[in-house]
Amino acid sequence: MKESLHPTILFHFTKTKKALFNILAETFKISYAKESIQGIGNKREVGVPMVSFCDLKLHDLKQHIKNYGTYGIGLTKDWANKNGLNPVLYTNSECELIGNLMNALNGIYAHLKTVNTQPEYNALTDNYNNVLNLYRYTKNYEGPLRRKGKLVDTKYRFADEREWRYVPSISNPDILPFLPIDKIDTPSKKKRWNQRISQHRLQFQPDDIRYLIVKDDADINDLQVHLRKVKSRFDEPTIQRLSSRILTTYQINRDI
Repeated sequence: MKESLHPTILFHFTKTKKALFNILAETFKISYAKESIQGIGNKREVGVPMVSFCDLKLHDLKQHIKNYGTYGIGLTKDWANKNGLNPVLYTNSECELIGNLMNALNGIYAHLKTVNTQPEYNALTDNYNNVLNLYRYTKNYEGPLRRKGKLVDTKYRFADEREWRYVPSISNPDILPFLPIDKIDTPSKKKRWNQRISQHRLQFQPDDIRYLIVKDDADINDLQVHLRKVKSRFDEPTIQRLSSRILTTYQINRDI
């Protein structure tokens, strides 16, 4: 069988050891992320609830680690598929595709205001939500990259991240599928909105984990101690298995 360009694992990275430990103890929290989508003559900025992963092999992780953090977890693609994760649809801002998608959303929404019968309104709402859901998995192929409000790169190639997303069902009444960008434009605002959906989790089991990544050797013992503290999730055989699959970002940067 020909070797695939893609791994059998998806990675999620975070900036702090505490954040990784929280994921291991409580699984993934859903968080509203800022998304800016540019089309021909049209731009939309929104907050989308999600958990993001990258579809990269170990030897391709160096830049991703630099951008997103030195602590990570790798889970199987089988787990991702069962939980409804999906690759992002990367679009060229100069192509008609994304502009047409935005126009379709605007057109259906405008038509909703003119509908007089409930059955027609319900059918049109379903169509609107279906188009809206596609939009939540869309990202520009390249564009400006900002970190904490600062412009880092004017033409960053987002497609290099090979992003997969978990986005909660658009029919979930507890989670707004979009937020206006001004609702999460400060850390405090974003924290408040994320707290409203904090009971919703993207679950995984210990057997779904293939790699754990920490910054350096000094973190390995702390990670093993933490796994033993969350006994309800990790038994001793699992801890032994995972201990053999701990990597450090120092190893990745130097040896892989």
